[in-house]
Amino acid sequence: MKPVSPATQAIFKHKITKYLVEDEVVMNWGVLKKCILMLALGCGIHVSWLIWDIFVLLNPQYWQYVDTSIVRQQVSTNSIFLLILIFLIYPCYKFRNNLQVERYLPFFAIGIFVFSLCRDAYVVGVVSPVSMIAYVSLVTVGLVLFPRVLVYSMLIPASIFLTVCGYLSYTNQLAYAPVFTIEEKLFFNGFWLASMFYFILPILAICLVLFEILLSQWRHREKLIQHLSQIDPLTNLFNRRSINQCLDALNNQTPESYALVLLDLDHFKKINDHYGHDKGDETLIRVSHVLTQLLRESDVVGRFGGEEFILVLKNSNLEKARQVAERCRAAIQQIEIFSDEGERIPVTASFGIALSSPNLRPQQLLSQADKALYQAKACGRNLVKAYNQSFENSTQLHPDSA
Repeated sequence: MKPVSPATQAIFKHKITKYLVEDEVVMNWGVLKKCILMLALGCGIHVSWLIWDIFVLLNPQYWQYVDTSIVRQQVSTNSIFLLILIFLIYPCYKFRNNLQVERYLPFFAIGIFVFSLCRDAYVVGVVSPVSMIAYVSLVTVGLVLFPRVLVYSMLIPASIFLTVCGYLSYTNQLAYAPVFTIEEKLFFNGFWLASMFYFILPILAICLVLFEILLSQWRHREKLIQHLSQIDPLTNLFNRRSINQCLDALNNQTPESYALVLLDLDHFKKINDHYGHDKGDETLIRVSHVLTQLLRESDVVGRFGGEEFILVLKNSNLEKARQVAERCRAAIQQIEIFSDEGERIPVTASFGIALSSPNLRPQQLLSQADKALYQAKACGRNLVKAYNQSFENSTQLHPDSA
């Protein structure tokens, strides 16, 4: 069986990461898939209502606190809403990949869900703890999960309905909390308090769980974005921005000397032009693997440009840096990459070394390593050169780094 190339492995790994890390995040679900989540939440709320209705009807000692005719009506109403919400889950699942259905079905599904909750809010009191907590929690979750146009198209009529019901109740034109017959001292009535707690608990628990999931995934995605901003996506090495931050940290924190090694792949443009960019990408990936394997854990390796890499060798002197660079140069030269026709593609690199000193800023050190690298290329490539003062006065023309 033909082995899978590192480039193919990198692409496959990227796709798997995208699926596991991005597509399975709740915030990245499609609108209809999120609708299923909210419909399931609505089903849970109506089931809890039905349990309360049946419990009250089966216990006559609580009839003095409720209007039993409304409670019986609630059994039918909550059952109907429960069946409707269950029924709506199927088209949301069936057409979750249909863009045309996805545009309109959420308004209907979430609309039924919100309407059913508004009616229940009227029955127990529009300014009761249950209604207020449900209103705030569900609106907050909705704004996180759904487009604003969907949330506000439901929020505005629901707010108007609850405001009108509150006003009519205040002016005695409409019964307030008609399911209860408790006229005063609600907070001193054990049955009312227990009922409020019972209605609040499932809504609050489910919304808190959703908040925790969404917050955890948001934090994870922020860490992923931060990681991706520091890493070169092809080679999985530090990018130029991360290397610059590393150099600034070393310059400000450590008194020990460190070596900077710049390396550039020789005639890399020819690899892309003659063998294709996929072979060029494979070359970069293979080189990055070699560099990573040959360095210490305390050292830093990054991709500094197109075909240019950088090594930061901590607590190192010039002789140690030269030895490391020579090992890397020899290992790169031994990399075996073949064209589609089976022809071996030669891979070599030129190296430039510069050693830190207290009076050198990171950019000056980079400039010295760059001059040493150009000197290595000018002397025939596939060489290691360390910076010395004579390079400053060199009139050698800038070599072609392709």
